[in-house]
Amino acid sequence: MSRIQPSTFTLSRRKRFLILLVVLAVVAVLLAGTLFRENISSALRHITYSQKDDFPHNAQANSLFIGKGNELLVCTQSQVQLFSPTGKVLVKESASMTAPALNVSGKYAVVYDVGGKILLLLKDSELIQKLEMPGELTILSATVNEKGWVAVTSKEGGYKGVVTVYDPAFEAVLAIRLSSRYVSDAVVTPDCRGVYVISPGQAEGAFCNTLLYYTLSSREAPTRELSLGSNVIRSIRCGKQCWIMGDKSLMILDSSCVITASYDYDGRYLKMGSLQGDDFASLFLSVSDSGTGGTLVTVDNEGVPYAELHFAGQTLALAAQNETIAVLTTGDLYTTTRTLEQYTAESNQRGIRNVAVYADGSIATITSASVGLYFPGDIDHYDNPDLPTEEELAEAEAAAAEAAAAEEQSADGAAEPAAVEEAAQ
Repeated sequence: MSRIQPSTFTLSRRKRFLILLVVLAVVAVLLAGTLFRENISSALRHITYSQKDDFPHNAQANSLFIGKGNELLVCTQSQVQLFSPTGKVLVKESASMTAPALNVSGKYAVVYDVGGKILLLLKDSELIQKLEMPGELTILSATVNEKGWVAVTSKEGGYKGVVTVYDPAFEAVLAIRLSSRYVSDAVVTPDCRGVYVISPGQAEGAFCNTLLYYTLSSREAPTRELSLGSNVIRSIRCGKQCWIMGDKSLMILDSSCVITASYDYDGRYLKMGSLQGDDFASLFLSVSDSGTGGTLVTVDNEGVPYAELHFAGQTLALAAQNETIAVLTTGDLYTTTRTLEQYTAESNQRGIRNVAVYADGSIATITSASVGLYFPGDIDHYDNPDLPTEEELAEAEAAAAEAAAAEEQSADGAAEPAAVEEAAQ
């Protein structure tokens, strides 16, 4: 009986060498993809969009532009439009508005007419609701949180302030009518169980904003009240937390009316800002109210600034989304990220008047007549000269420790005489 002999398979030295080369090539590609992911992503976007020409828009100088995901939302006095980066019209809705305004959070955006009656709600790439306020109601402001809950602040005869809360199905679930307080703005909390209402007024003869917290089940009185001081509220956004940008400080709140963090501008003037970053705020501050130059500051959700980056000349626009920030001046277009460690710069030679940031990091460059695309990854990055060196950080830490020790010693010294005086009594 014959036995089946096991077959043997051996590779020649040449074949083993070729396999090794293939393995090394695959490893190199994977490493390159990891190390240069941003540049590769930018290159792919550039290949996708570079053959597309700038597309026209019919917006006026006072029209609004903002990046919502990878789409451009444009609001004029006559219509609301949503464009793809290549100019494809996704939404085009007529709306007669005297003073258009908008609020964007995640995949939702609400557009409304300040002092008018029109309100539109968009989700992803669709218009899902168009509302005309009933009766004598006129809109003062409107916000939407990341889960699609809308808060509309309006004016109605016989009341100083009215707030209506709508769920994601756009059913009214709460109506607050106040006859003793004015209301300027409102936003549904991150957990969708309550609503924050901002009430301007006076305290000891000075202007003061008060934050009122209503749960959706408390229809008659606020559950909590919180003083916001003399801050004039510029913007509100509700994502994982509630961000309130005032003209004097930035405040971050949880869902139970507790300020978990804040950032004081320390006397500097807020020229412009954005809350559209991924869990951070972008603030452009200046030492002078009339000055042209200023400092870009990014602040995390604990109220701690990442860094600062100084700009000279007149700043025209600031926009942010996800990790990308764009700052437009009369001379240049700058792009950076939340850490501000590096930035790109391109000369503003095409008359760019405004910018918007897409979710993928590309920039919509807006002139008086058209919208183009800019890819920051295509330009060399420059180091931020304003970042402190390791030596400067070490010196600052040592100085802070020395100051803390001196303050503690001073406090101990001041406590001893008080104890002696108390014993003598």
